[in-house]
Amino acid sequence: MRVYDNARDRCFLVTKQLVLEIFAQNNNLITPDQIWAALKRSLDRRSVYSYLLRLKRQGLLETRANRRRGYLAYRLTERGHARLKYFRSRQGQRVPW
Repeated sequence: MRVYDNARDRCFLVTKQLVLEIFAQNNNLITPDQIWAALKRSLDRRSVYSYLLRLKRQGLLETRANRRRGYLAYRLTERGHARLKYFRSRQGQRVPW
């Protein structure tokens, strides 16, 4: 995912593998703000929320029942672990495009 920061006119490359690696390092539920901090706040906070929702819709992340209103946290699913394993197996291989 290529994210443009209009305020700074810079472009940041955030890969699916990078985000999944952050989740793999921690088996607990992680909030979007923690992901944003792990990415060194290099992109717009709202973009992180949108991207995590997209990964959830793809079945790579899951949420748990909220004990309090407005609390949102994700964790890696089995499908997410499988995708990460696939990405790791392809490291070093050249992508044809």
